[in-house]
Amino acid sequence: MTSIDIHHHFYPTSKDNEGRRWSVEMTLDELDRNGITAAIGSLPPVRCTGSDDGCSQARRWNEWATRICLDHPGRLGVFASLPLRDVDAALAEFAYAYDVLHADGIGLPTNDGDTWLSDERFLPLYEEMNRRKAVVFFHPYSTARCLDLGHAYGGDLISPAWLEFPTNTGRTILGLLATGVTRQFKDIRFIFCHGGGIMPALLGRIAGFEGWDTVGPDTLERTFPGGVHAAFARLYFDCAQAYAPEMFALLRRIAPASHLLFGSDYSYFPVAHSVRQLNELGLAEGVHAAVAGGNAAALFPRFDPGSQGKIRSGGNT
Repeated sequence: MTSIDIHHHFYPTSKDNEGRRWSVEMTLDELDRNGITAAIGSLPPVRCTGSDDGCSQARRWNEWATRICLDHPGRLGVFASLPLRDVDAALAEFAYAYDVLHADGIGLPTNDGDTWLSDERFLPLYEEMNRRKAVVFFHPYSTARCLDLGHAYGGDLISPAWLEFPTNTGRTILGLLATGVTRQFKDIRFIFCHGGGIMPALLGRIAGFEGWDTVGPDTLERTFPGGVHAAFARLYFDCAQAYAPEMFALLRRIAPASHLLFGSDYSYFPVAHSVRQLNELGLAEGVHAAVAGGNAAALFPRFDPGSQGKIRSGGNT
C-alpha cells in the first residue's frame, strides 16, 4: 500500500520532538520504521524585508530541498517556498520552482506577518497558480499580535500551536472562501493543515446566520454559492493532529473521503504518533488506503506505485 506523508517539515535548523537536529537520514529512518512510502517536505516561510534577502533565501531553500529530493527519488518531495512580501518576486520564484526545480507544489503560510493570504495583493499569484493547476499547501503561523498571548492561557506551557495555529488556519480558509479566491481559481488544489483547524466546528455557526436581518437572506448565498459547507468540502485537508475520533468524524461528515490526506507534522511529532492514531480510527480498508496515500498519489502522480523511483521530467505547465 502506498502511504504518503504530506505534512513533513525538513530544513537544517529544525529539530525533532527529542531536540535532535534534523537530517535527511533521520527523516528516511522515520519513514522506513513506520512503513511510509514517501514524504513531501515543507520549508520555513521566507520573511522578505524589502531587499533581495528574502528572494535569495527562498531560492537557497528551494534548491537545497530539490537536491535532497533528487538524491532520494520516489521518497521525498517538496513544497517550494516563496518571498511573499514582493509579489513580483514571488511570481518569479514560483515560475523557477515549477519550470526548473519541478517542485511538487507550493507551500504558503496562513499569514505573512499580519497580512493574510486572502489579501487582494496576492491575486496575481493565485491567477498564475490557477493557470498551472498548482497544488498549494497552507501551514499556520503566528502573527505578531498573537505572539504575546501566552499569559491569557496561563503562562508559557501553552504554545501558539495549541490555539493560534488552528485559529489562523480557520481565518485563512474563511478569508479565501469569502473573498471568492477558491471560487475564482478553481484549478488550484488547496490543502490545509490539521483538518482545517477550527473551521469544521464553525461552519454550522456561519450557515446559521442566513436569513437574519443582520445578514439578509441573500448575502450568504452570494458569498458562499451553494452554501458554506459545500465551499469547504471542495478543499483538501491534511489530517495531522486531526485524527481524534470526534474531529475526524466531523471532518468526514463535511469533506469527501477523497480529500483527506495523511500527515504527521514530523519532526515536531513522531511519524508513529499519526500512524497509530489513523490506525485506531478503524476505517474501512478502502477509506484507510485512500487517506494513507491513495488520495495524495492522485494529487502527486509521480508517487503512484507505477512511477516509483522516477525523477520528475519537464515543467508543470
